[in-house]
Amino acid sequence: MNDIDLATFHSEVRAAGEDLSPARAGLLFAREIAYPDLRPSDYVAQLEDIATAARAALAPHATLETRGLALAEFLFQSVGLRGNTADYYNPRNSYLNEVLDRRLGIPISLSAIYLEIGQQLGLPVAGVGLPGHFIVAVDAPAGPLYLDSFNGGVRLTAADCARLVRSASGYSGAFDPRWLIFTPTREIVARMLNNLRHFYVQMEDWPLAIAVMECLRELQPNVPAHLRDLGLLHYRSGALRLASSLLNEYLAREPDASDFDAVRQSRDLLVEHLVRLN
Repeated sequence: MNDIDLATFHSEVRAAGEDLSPARAGLLFAREIAYPDLRPSDYVAQLEDIATAARAALAPHATLETRGLALAEFLFQSVGLRGNTADYYNPRNSYLNEVLDRRLGIPISLSAIYLEIGQQLGLPVAGVGLPGHFIVAVDAPAGPLYLDSFNGGVRLTAADCARLVRSASGYSGAFDPRWLIFTPTREIVARMLNNLRHFYVQMEDWPLAIAVMECLRELQPNVPAHLRDLGLLHYRSGALRLASSLLNEYLAREPDASDFDAVRQSRDLLVEHLVRLN
């Protein structure tokens, strides 16, 4: 049995620290949230096989830029990974086991695979969290090479990135160069989980949204907003006492929060409802 099969999302987050692998973390949270019978080692082995095949396809002495482009061509043409434009908001697009099985994903899940394979090949790869659209970069000597994993690994200029932001988010202001700063891996995993939370909330699938929030709390234990969001999800699911407890904890930790009054009002409504039940 592979070590990842014995790990939990919590243990992986603690052990990896700032070196958390989005691919490994993604497989572990998939098992904890939605696929209890998943064996992550099967997909770790598949990623290793893809990396082995990619290594044979990439010219070893080519420039970083050339190898980064060749890896994109290999993953998004030879392997057949592609963006799911027909069913973008399906949660299956966010789980790496499903992405590898179906060869379909959203920008961040496809990027997580590019990052994992790139790292196994020794390429200096990084994620870039544009507003509304996640991309990857190869940190080449002449400057970062930006690639759009969702759209076949196409090369992007800064102007292309600006158009992506406008298209994905509706933002019409000036492009902020800080959007091109490389995203730490723990933040990548948080963004993957936040996508899932959004999808499940839209579906009103409260148990799965709650499971996602529990993973977010494990990843970011010092973010008080997770207490609030988890409390509100439990409120929606009907777990009123637990919801009240979580909202109380949030209010105690964040007395100066901009939403303090709104959260307190929700908590008070909960308490009134509990009193009526008794």
